[in-house]
Amino acid sequence: MWESFFGFKKTPFSDNPDGKQLFASQAWNQVKARLQFLVDHHAAGLLTGEVGAGKSTAARSFIATLNPSLYKILYLHWTSGSALDLLRQLARELDLEPAHRRGDLVRQISEAIVRLNQSKKQHPLLICDEAHLLSHATLEQFPLLLNFDMDSSHYLTLLLVGQPLLRRTLSLQLHEALRQRMAVHYHLEGLTREELDAYLAQQLKAAGISQPLFEDTATQALYQATKGILRKVNKLAVTALRLAALRKTSLVNEAILLDATTEALL
Repeated sequence: MWESFFGFKKTPFSDNPDGKQLFASQAWNQVKARLQFLVDHHAAGLLTGEVGAGKSTAARSFIATLNPSLYKILYLHWTSGSALDLLRQLARELDLEPAHRRGDLVRQISEAIVRLNQSKKQHPLLICDEAHLLSHATLEQFPLLLNFDMDSSHYLTLLLVGQPLLRRTLSLQLHEALRQRMAVHYHLEGLTREELDAYLAQQLKAAGISQPLFEDTATQALYQATKGILRKVNKLAVTALRLAALRKTSLVNEAILLDATTEALL
């Protein structure tokens, strides 16, 4: 196996990194600051980024730092469906048996959220992942869910996570009410060229290797192929290391990296 060829103690470049070992890029630090503001102020926010930029990982890593006795995480991973389907899924996250009618369902959810805040002293944080796939009718439900005591109480924190299409969708006049409630918006970019060098070194070190395994020209080619998007970086780095092991070479050069780019479909 290629891991044993290089002497790795564990497989590097995982798509599911340990939250404690996340690379502290400028973008990640910006995301953390905004998510902390969101939670502190019980507000609504928007996190966007290209496919593979690390949006879900960032959200997951942040919520792992929250005290579960103070916050109830409501995570919806949405792919398709109606507004009613989303409300039913949210009701189940709140440990409710969903009502049949939409009006009853919204009231049921709202009452449960108020109870969490007032009786259990636990604040709900609703994270809707892949939110760019939500229909207009579904997005229109969120202002209703956020409205408590005629907008005077903030009982629910909302984070919409999705691809750049979500920003364009929310720019429509149809979603003015939801857009006005967005206190935070951040677009997650890939690593910079300088950060890529540090990221490669961090990943190799965490796997037990202290010396570089990528030549400078290979690292440059890696950046050009991935633009620093983490999922692409991880996929291409692993493919290049695997090809290098097959060729019995201890360094990934530009030629190997370019072959890996073709094999990894990048």
